[in-house]
Amino acid sequence: MSSPLQTIVDTIRRAPAPIHVDLTGKQAIVTGATSGIGREAAWALARMGAKVTLVGRTRDKAQIALEELVSRGAARERLSTAAADLSRTGAVRGLADELASRYPSIDILLNNAGCYPAQRTITADGFEESWATNTLAYEILTTRLKDAVIAARGRIVYVGSTQAGDLDAGDLDWGKRRWNGVRAYRQTKQANRMLAWVWAKRIAGTGATINVAHPGGVNTNIPGRQGGVYGALARVAFMTQRTPTHGADVLVWLCASPDVAGKSGGFYKDRRELVCPWKSDALANERLWQRAQEQIREPA
Repeated sequence: MSSPLQTIVDTIRRAPAPIHVDLTGKQAIVTGATSGIGREAAWALARMGAKVTLVGRTRDKAQIALEELVSRGAARERLSTAAADLSRTGAVRGLADELASRYPSIDILLNNAGCYPAQRTITADGFEESWATNTLAYEILTTRLKDAVIAARGRIVYVGSTQAGDLDAGDLDWGKRRWNGVRAYRQTKQANRMLAWVWAKRIAGTGATINVAHPGGVNTNIPGRQGGVYGALARVAFMTQRTPTHGADVLVWLCASPDVAGKSGGFYKDRRELVCPWKSDALANERLWQRAQEQIREPA
């Protein structure tokens, strides 16, 4: 008989049921595709026949990820790469414009890339690093690629988390509050959901959809920048979590499954919809959306 601990571990690691979908001819964009759940989501979509563009921080990293997927059996001719530092809003605008010129029709836009900084860092564009990467990059790509997604009646997926909260609209860059990396991350994940709910209303009736995925606790390198005892403990803790393949499942399900065809504005974990406490506050969500749009606007 399994111990209670082993039962929990087995539950965490148990592979979900396969998703049987033919995505031949569909165009997918996956950010954060060079490792972790992003790479596994890209692999799953490619295996279903989609044309997948792997977005990495550098073209070298993206190309390494492409070669790894080819070695696993993905068709090279259906894979391509793009690159940008997603903490730099100007670079993300350039990436979005490049993708828009390459793909007038996008079936899947998976905004997955994220970071968990060990200290408060303000980017050259004037934004706190996790806010720029985890929130503003999503907004730039969605804003500039939404027409291509609408043209395909496609799907936008944001990677969120149940670790969400602590948003202070008057102090998004942590200039007034004492820095806390966990709370900064939580702020970005709350924002992802709030902004997605606004997008769901704005694209309603177009045939395109947007949903938010929580992959659960996953054994990835996201705590890799944390130092000291906390960093060591965090890395050990993450080693006990579900595999990237398992974590990527809900992302792929939202990107591809007929179970959610036409559904928009939901927050999902393990293929089940969760309640979001910020969904009903339309005014706060709209105000944050307007603020984000101001932040990502190209300088005159």
